Order: sequence, then C-alpha cells, then structure tokens
Amino acid sequence: MRLRVPDVLSLQQGETRVFQYPTAYGDMQGFVIRHNGELRAYENKCRHWPIPLDYGDGDFYFASADRIVCKTHGAMYDPATGECDSGPCAGQSLTAFPLELTGEDAWVEVPEP
Repeated sequence: MRLRVPDVLSLQQGETRVFQYPTAYGDMQGFVIRHNGELRAYENKCRHWPIPLDYGDGDFYFASADRIVCKTHGAMYDPATGECDSGPCAGQSLTAFPLELTGEDAWVEVPEP
C-alpha cells in the first residue's frame, strides 16, 4: 500500500514527519527522517520490545549521537541504515519502507493490512 506523506522536502537534518498506516492489528506509525541530505522511512517500533521509539512526540533523532534513539531502552540506530549499533537490540535493524519523492511529498510503501 502506498501512502502520501506530505511536505517532507522541507525537513531539515534530523527532522521527522510521522505517518499512520493500517495493519491487521490496528493502526501503526512510521516516520520519514532527513539525514545527511537523504530521506528515509522507518516503522516507529523498537527492535528490543515492540513499542514506539518516541514518547508520541515525533522526536526520534539525537544530534549529539547522530542516531535515532529509542527513548525507553536507549537503543541507538544509524539513521542511514536503520541498524542498531548500541543497546539491547544491537545488530538488529528498524523496518525500512521504500520511499519515493514526488514534488514536496513522499510516497511510502507499507505492508498491506
């Protein structure tokens, strides 16, 4: 399923845009992040426990560490790859979604419910 995530072209380094998508188990969240000029899309779910990375505030990126950080467990993910390189789920990766930029918006491919 393709979802439109509006106005991502204006995101600055480390800024994110959260989006919702339906699953068989209810709505889930994903996010688009800009990192080093590239846009990436990931599922908002820690690989240690299946809980959101943020506290519902859409704040995922910690510039001082240059990492996406799980605020509950402290797991640290490389924004370019989604791989956890520090914390309880080291070696695992965030679920990445294909992203296509069209004008100011992104189209993100998420699993069918």
